[in-house]
Amino acid sequence: MSLSNGVLVFEDDDAGYAEWIATHPEGFVVNANRPPAAGDVVLHRATCWTISGVPTNGRTWTADYLKACSDDGASIGRWVREATGGMPSLCGICHPA
Repeated sequence: MSLSNGVLVFEDDDAGYAEWIATHPEGFVVNANRPPAAGDVVLHRATCWTISGVPTNGRTWTADYLKACSDDGASIGRWVREATGGMPSLCGICHPA
């Protein structure tokens, strides 16, 4: 886990990521490739089933992808702009706002 401008970034740390989403149900999570690139970044609510529970591949959440997490939507937006030069897509399942 690393901290960048109020955003926690989880890489190769499923336990830390799972703890964060469990304790921040009102938070936001960016799911991104490693390294993040414009057009490949999706913003979710921490409670979205697509980024919690058991990974769809059955193995890990944070090995192939990173998870950037924050309770503050503005901070997560700034992180995405700084990391990719773009804006995140919004998850069509959980509709973060």
